[in-house]
Amino acid sequence: MASMICDLPSKILSTIAFNIPLYYMANLRKESDHVVIYLLFAFSSTLTMSMIFRTIGQLTRSIAEALTPTALFVIGLVVYTGFVIPIRNMQGWLRWINYINPLAYSYEALVANEFHHRNFECANLIPTGPAYANVTPEQQTCSIAGAEAGSSLVSGDLYVAQSYGYLYSHVWR
Repeated sequence: MASMICDLPSKILSTIAFNIPLYYMANLRKESDHVVIYLLFAFSSTLTMSMIFRTIGQLTRSIAEALTPTALFVIGLVVYTGFVIPIRNMQGWLRWINYINPLAYSYEALVANEFHHRNFECANLIPTGPAYANVTPEQQTCSIAGAEAGSSLVSGDLYVAQSYGYLYSHVWR
């Protein structure tokens, strides 16, 4: 416990020093509430992974013994976060990894937070082409998940919900 408390200032500083530039370089939303949520989940993920690494370290006798299970555990967590393999494509017998994965909850919260209340202009309306020159916008739709017929805008909330199953109501789970 004392080691964790002593590491807290350095974890806070490293979270701020790394994630603030990353956030703005990625051109994410500039509103303060979105930045605070991002930093909160980045910090909580840092603490969670630190505790997982400490637990694995306590179960082994040396650093060399800890490296193999740590590497395998991290690969499993990253692959089953929902980015590498979308949740709908996970095999049923390995889907449980996503349920116990703390990074999956942070990832879902960050994606839902970023897309919440955003509308994106559709790049490709269908049907399109020379034969459809007289088609009105109400007769066209966007080819992206979450699009509604007759609208050239795609709701970020609908897109994330239909593509990945992520909901903004899950941010604080």
